[in-house]
Amino acid sequence: MRVISMFSILFAFVLKGNAQRFIEPDKMKTFNVTVNHTDYTVKTQMLKDAKKIRVSPDLTYCWYTSQKIMETKGGFDGKVIHGYYRSFYLNDQLKESGDYQYGIKTGEWKSWYPDGKLKEITIWKKGRKNGDFSLYNDLGLRMASGKFKNDLLNGKFYAYDAQGNVSLTQTYKKGKEVLKKEKKKRTRKVKKETSDKQPAAEGDQQPVKEKKKLFGKRHKETSTDTKGTENEKPVKKETKQNKSSSPETKEKKSFGEKVKSIFRKDSKKENKETSNKKTTEA
Repeated sequence: MRVISMFSILFAFVLKGNAQRFIEPDKMKTFNVTVNHTDYTVKTQMLKDAKKIRVSPDLTYCWYTSQKIMETKGGFDGKVIHGYYRSFYLNDQLKESGDYQYGIKTGEWKSWYPDGKLKEITIWKKGRKNGDFSLYNDLGLRMASGKFKNDLLNGKFYAYDAQGNVSLTQTYKKGKEVLKKEKKKRTRKVKKETSDKQPAAEGDQQPVKEKKKLFGKRHKETSTDTKGTENEKPVKKETKQNKSSSPETKEKKSFGEKVKSIFRKDSKKENKETSNKKTTEA
């Protein structure tokens, strides 16, 4: 009797626990939904009340109506998908997996080929592709990888060959390919220098360095010549002075002085004679 009473108490406790966990349909926010298509099946959740959702005209919304899951851009007309999303091929292989938040994709999404090989990986944020992505072929080899920003390719994009090596690299900015600017090659003027063994041909110009040396020497020579002429100026004056003090000039001066002295003597004699005449007459 005691065993039966203990079992009944445990059974009643379990029923109470289940009764506490049970949520009435009117109070549930989401409902599980299964939708069968011709080639795949979808298992997901839908939101009971979508009155508080603010619709964006740039986003694509996923919603449920009349046993169908629809996708429209800029709005919806039914129960919005909210929660997990799983689709399966008829062979029960995963086809697509991800999460919805108020009708728009969020987080990491993956898709597969019917044989179970990975097809694509993308990152979603608030209904737009944002982050790294990778694309694979049906053999399981990666074909391309890159980054998205607001649904547009942004940054480095890589393409791969059959061996998995990078075969192409491109750069994108806001969905547009950034072209590399070609650098203009600077042409340098080659200076022709004539060697000592090979004499320069007729009409060839002398090297610039040799010209500079020649012109420099000529300039120095002309400067020294000008200095020499300046130094020679006082020498010319000295020659004039020397000419004046030469013996020819001395002879000329002495001859003149002699003539002057003769005229002075004659005048003195005349003066004496006149004075003697005056004395005799007196």
